[in-house]
Amino acid sequence: MDDDTATGRLLWHVTLRWRAAVDRAVAPLGLTHAQYSLIASLYGLTRRGGQPTQRELAEFAELEPIYVSKLVRALADSGLVTRTAHPTDARAVQLGLTEQGLQVTQAAIGVVHALQHDLTQPIGGPASPRNRQLIAILKDLLGAPPGQPDGSQAMTTTPTLTGQDVAEAQGALGALLDHVLANADVSGTEYVTFRVITARGPWATHRDLSSYLAGQPQLRLDPQAAAALCAGLVQKGLVSAGEPVALTDGGARLFADLSETVRRTTTDIYAGLDPADLATAHNVLATLTDRARRATTPAN
Repeated sequence: MDDDTATGRLLWHVTLRWRAAVDRAVAPLGLTHAQYSLIASLYGLTRRGGQPTQRELAEFAELEPIYVSKLVRALADSGLVTRTAHPTDARAVQLGLTEQGLQVTQAAIGVVHALQHDLTQPIGGPASPRNRQLIAILKDLLGAPPGQPDGSQAMTTTPTLTGQDVAEAQGALGALLDHVLANADVSGTEYVTFRVITARGPWATHRDLSSYLAGQPQLRLDPQAAAALCAGLVQKGLVSAGEPVALTDGGARLFADLSETVRRTTTDIYAGLDPADLATAHNVLATLTDRARRATTPAN
């Protein structure tokens, strides 16, 4: 077959490979590729404050209404989607996400975004000029008007940075970290504890370590929970029972392996992002963190 007639065949193979990869990636979350596509579209609409009908969701996701009905029924049966009566149209229902549905969707978005980084690495990553050119070409083939965002952009772009955006990014990245650590039976909080012991140690006593962990607002640990976390790591043989507190040999090896896995994942996540944009994001988030902490600190 001549190369100049292979467009359809290659697009078909890329599509099949992408769908299979997404199916594998979101399967641990109880989703299929089709369910992910729909629930991510619903997430994009509801985060703007809307409660779409099935027909509106079908139009947004560019799927057949009868297929959307089948997917919505399965997602509702799984406890991820709500269906409520429409206030003005007796024939329609409004759709929303349950709390579980929101958590699963945010986790799935994080996993799929990481997968997109892998897919586009051969052409320089998601933010590369070649990928932008590919997006423009695909839009031309789909007949999208110039400048019109595609569905993924519509779901992830907002005019300004909001607290919801920050929370969603934190939730998605946290879920991705949990996904990376799951095979080692290590939680995100336990991994942070490894880092604290290694980077900020040595800790004279277990109480010193647990007090420090309890003082980190992002971990949301009270003193009892922090002490239980440290005791659990000792019981697993990953942290020394004696003092000063350190990782055991097994804990140090596990931490080294996990750090390398996290490093590779982080490299993929940040691939193609402009360093100036990253610097700006760092400064904005640091400022927001400082202001939030000061706002919750009682005045003297």
